[in-house]
Amino acid sequence: MDEPFLTFRRFNDSEMAAEMAAKLKEHKIRVELEDNGKLFDPSFAKNFLDRDIRVKLRAKDFEQADGIMRSLYSEQANRVGEDYYLYQFSDSELVDIIRNPDEWGWLDYALAQKILSGHGIHIPSKELKRFQDEKLRMLSRPDAADKSWTYMAYLLALIAPPLGMIIGFSMANMKRTLPDGQRHFVYSGKDRHHGKRILWIALICFVIWIAAWLWFWK
Repeated sequence: MDEPFLTFRRFNDSEMAAEMAAKLKEHKIRVELEDNGKLFDPSFAKNFLDRDIRVKLRAKDFEQADGIMRSLYSEQANRVGEDYYLYQFSDSELVDIIRNPDEWGWLDYALAQKILSGHGIHIPSKELKRFQDEKLRMLSRPDAADKSWTYMAYLLALIAPPLGMIIGFSMANMKRTLPDGQRHFVYSGKDRHHGKRILWIALICFVIWIAAWLWFWK
């Protein structure tokens, strides 16, 4: 069975997505492009913000792909002029970018290091690895579902079973992909247990609804 392809990066610009895919293919990495945007815009406004183009890789290729893109943008950082907005950031703000590269992108990550280096602040590779490990641990922590939303999901399972099934299934099975390709459940074990229970309640209510409808119209 082939390993599934997971979303590595998302774009609203097809050319940028294709450029990244081409660069990764040069390094023998298998890539899939998936366009989940609108096929037809009735307003003819060409609103590219509605595009959702995904560059998808196998999980085992995430780390190599990340290294390739970091190297590429490190070269580009040397060509960025000092009018770029990061040059207005404080040293602590630049360090925050390096701690959270997933929130900023490769160019800002590389440029933050370059600017700090110019200020005499050199972050060793061992420290960069520690930042990366800390970020992965933080991203892997499960979210706590809002209690009021959980109660609402139980109610929807009773009065609107199809919607309850969707919510219950999502709570029980939804996963997030980390920057290194690992997959983790979004919700904690306790909340996933609630999700399974909501799913079963919704399924039972849906069957009852169908049975009642068939009995009424027979």
